[in-house]
Order: sequence, then C-alpha cells, then structure tokens
Amino acid sequence: MSDAFDKTLELSADAFFLLPGSEYVTYFPVSGASRKIRAVINRPGPERIEEIGGGREVSEVLVKNSGTGGIASTEVDTGGDKIKMEPRAGSVPVLMRITKILSQDAGMIKLKVQI
Repeated sequence: MSDAFDKTLELSADAFFLLPGSEYVTYFPVSGASRKIRAVINRPGPERIEEIGGGREVSEVLVKNSGTGGIASTEVDTGGDKIKMEPRAGSVPVLMRITKILSQDAGMIKLKVQI
C-alpha cells in the first residue's frame, strides 16, 4: 500500500472509535504493562467444540493498530496475550485469550478472542 493510503487509514482509526458502539477493554500483553483501549466487539456467541459437545465464548475485537492507542499487529502474541472484556454485553468482564489475527491494515486490527 502507498504511504499516503496507510496514513489515511491510521488517521481514520481514531475517529472510528468515537462512534456509538465502541467500549473500553484492557489489553494484557504477555510481556509489558496492561493498557485500557477502545474496541468495537462482535459477540456471535458460543463456538461449538465437537469433541466435548459444548461450546466456548468467542468474540471478534476490532482495535486501533497502534502500540499506544490500541494493539500493534507486530506485538500480538497469540500464545499469551489477553483482553479483559465482557464476553456478553452487560456481563462481568473476564480475561479472554487472543487466539488469532483475523485481519489488519495500517489503521485497524481484528482479533479473535475466546475464554
């Protein structure tokens, strides 16, 4: 991508989190200090686990691709990073593991998280 396009994506990310529907979550990197950041969360509900016949709560979390105001794609450790958030809207926040980077660009990063 061009530098101008990347810069536009970075600048528009800040405005995106001013829209209704964003909420605060706390990011806990496997190394380093935790930080409170804004996120837009899609909560589709439990993901079925065939082996046990049950499910686990999963969500998609969209945050700014930034090491200060969000989570930089270069710092994500899917082996240990966590996000404290409400697994269901209005519930008590819990630690959820970051399991996958679903998509990313210069402005945003979408993560899959699960209990």
